[in-house]
Amino acid sequence: MKAIKKITLSAAFLFITALGMANEMDLRIIANNEDKSLVFRYENLTTDASLRFIDGQGNVIFTENLKDKSAYLKRFNLNSLSTGTYFLTVEDAIKETEYTIAIEDANISIENKSEKNKPVFRTTENMVYVNLLNLKKDEVEIKVYDDSDRVVFNEVFNDKDIIEKAFNFEKAYKGHYIIKVKKNDETYYEAFDVD
Repeated sequence: MKAIKKITLSAAFLFITALGMANEMDLRIIANNEDKSLVFRYENLTTDASLRFIDGQGNVIFTENLKDKSAYLKRFNLNSLSTGTYFLTVEDAIKETEYTIAIEDANISIENKSEKNKPVFRTTENMVYVNLLNLKKDEVEIKVYDDSDRVVFNEVFNDKDIIEKAFNFEKAYKGHYIIKVKKNDETYYEAFDVD
């Protein structure tokens, strides 16, 4: 039991350190109405990330992996895009940031910026650690399913700003397990095999 607490505290420390590094990232987006373009800058990449530009119907217009780069700069020419709402999304291991962009004729405006913290899953030989920064203290439910789709673990966390859970699969039956983390309308999954 002491070993699990020690490992959980270590995982929490790593999680908080990762969040601290994530806060150092410089993510900027600037609209230029003169030539109808959008400039996107992402500096201090500490983890792999992906960039997506999506239209109002959910169609991906542009996608790129921002991997092995210390800085990234991209200019989007929006002249061929029709009037409407578009989304620029940057997602890394712990956070998803989405900008809502409105295009009206020659006018481009950045309407909204939203950020979602994602759970961090860390796997060792027989253990899976789940950490989630939950600053709004939303209800979070964690379930574990076996390969017959049966729920073998279920816990609901209320009013907690940091969710930490360690799963020990050392004595579990062989098979495929899915860990499901649900917060509001966001759902995240992690698969784990016991041999």
